[in-house]
Amino acid sequence: MKIILVGINHDNAPVELRERLAFHPAHLPGALAKLTQPNGNVDSDIVEAVILSTCNRVEVYAAVKDPKAGMKRIEEFLASSHNLPVSEFKNFLSTSVDLGVVEHLFSVASGIKSMVLGESQIQHQVKEAFDVAKKLQTVGPLLSSLFRNALTVGKRVRSETGIAKHSLSVSHVAVKLVRNTFPDLSTPNILVLGLGKMSLMAVKSMLKYGASDLTIINRSQEKAAEITKQLKIRTFGFDQLGESLKQADVVLSSTGSPHFILTQQIVEQAMQERKNKPLLIIDIAVPRDVDPEVRKLNLVNLYNIDQLSTKVENNLEQRCNEINKVRDIINQEVTNFLAWCQSLEVKPVITDLRQYAEEIREQELKRARRRFGIDLSEQDSQVVQELANRIINKMLHQPIVHLRKEAVGGNGQICTATVRKLFGLEKPTNK
Repeated sequence: MKIILVGINHDNAPVELRERLAFHPAHLPGALAKLTQPNGNVDSDIVEAVILSTCNRVEVYAAVKDPKAGMKRIEEFLASSHNLPVSEFKNFLSTSVDLGVVEHLFSVASGIKSMVLGESQIQHQVKEAFDVAKKLQTVGPLLSSLFRNALTVGKRVRSETGIAKHSLSVSHVAVKLVRNTFPDLSTPNILVLGLGKMSLMAVKSMLKYGASDLTIINRSQEKAAEITKQLKIRTFGFDQLGESLKQADVVLSSTGSPHFILTQQIVEQAMQERKNKPLLIIDIAVPRDVDPEVRKLNLVNLYNIDQLSTKVENNLEQRCNEINKVRDIINQEVTNFLAWCQSLEVKPVITDLRQYAEEIREQELKRARRRFGIDLSEQDSQVVQELANRIINKMLHQPIVHLRKEAVGGNGQICTATVRKLFGLEKPTNK
């Protein structure tokens, strides 16, 4: 079995493409079922699968028998899931097999592949992707071990290095941009669209820095009421969007909507009544909430999530000093995982060897009982049984230990073939 990765991320694909290939959390169950059981057929090229879809990456991890066929299947899956020709995204895809996949996922979970180096949110996103796949039973022993090890890497990195000490999330970088524009956050009228995790992080951060004129617009009135009570700030439904936009100095948007929330027409209408008052709009959603055409409007300054990467705060150098420590942890965990994978190579022959020994044990015990000519007492029968078990376990101990050791050293196939030949365990071939 091979592990493969097919996907795009902020390093190799623009937000315009990432948003077209992104999976809404509500659609992940159906997508995983479609990927692993096309047309209800369990016999798929994809044996195990996890989809990691965030604002910065859309990556499919899979366990497959044939890497080439598996990658083609994932390309077709991405295309059909988003009604997008493969030709429009194929050149942006990153692909890896086995070692490359392990190193990549461990690096992702550690935060060194993030737009904001060392940010911690990706650790939760990796866990959520794994949890969804576990719930839907699209992971087996291979990807389960891979993702558990990736989460271990993330925890070790954040506890054993300082890479996360000065790191921020994308939402915090957005707040930094607002503070650069308005050093005194008590002065601007701030409008936040959506109440997802990133929006809430931004709201709490701005309140911490002294924001006092802050409004939230959200579709769920129940959740909005809860936030109003908790944070004591104004919340409205989207029917108040136009009026709120007229008053705002800053708009920060992250709604999870599949279509534009702020179109050019909506923003243009609001700007006509603002009396030459500039407007800063920060769109951290993927798919984007704000039509990029809004950027063409006079006095409107629009940033999307990719453009925030150029505004990352000056603590980058401090965190870069920790990267070598992070890579050391990743290398240790990669070595451990590969050793486990290689041990799987000899597992079938160990099982067959034990079964072979058990069959001989049963045959010889039956023969011995016949030779006694009398029924053994329960105590005597147990003594004979334990004697046979001890002999088998002692005889198999060293060969099994040696097999596992050689597998870790990369010689599993040779030793497996030798053991099968010596003990007559070769599988019969169909002619």
